[in-house]
Amino acid sequence: MEKYRVLVVCGTGMGSSMILKVMVDRVVSDNQLPIIVDSDVVAGAKSSQADFFVSGLDLVPTLEKIGRPVVGIKNMIDRKEILEKLQEQLAKFKRDATN
Repeated sequence: MEKYRVLVVCGTGMGSSMILKVMVDRVVSDNQLPIIVDSDVVAGAKSSQADFFVSGLDLVPTLEKIGRPVVGIKNMIDRKEILEKLQEQLAKFKRDATN
């Protein structure tokens, strides 16, 4: 199964991306999703090899300009929201691959 690279992004690289990265890691692991997780600041997103980005809703407009899919998370500690949005993105990749 193909693994997708996700970059968890925050504005400064301090606390919020680490909290969100831990939550995304847990969701990926608990649900055996085909995702490799990394984190960085917005400035590093453009040069990353990520297939898509995960961030708080505040950074979605900035990340969308890079031209890769962005998963915006409203509540960084809500595992259900994170799982649903990651599954939606994986489904989009699958649909795109069959078209």
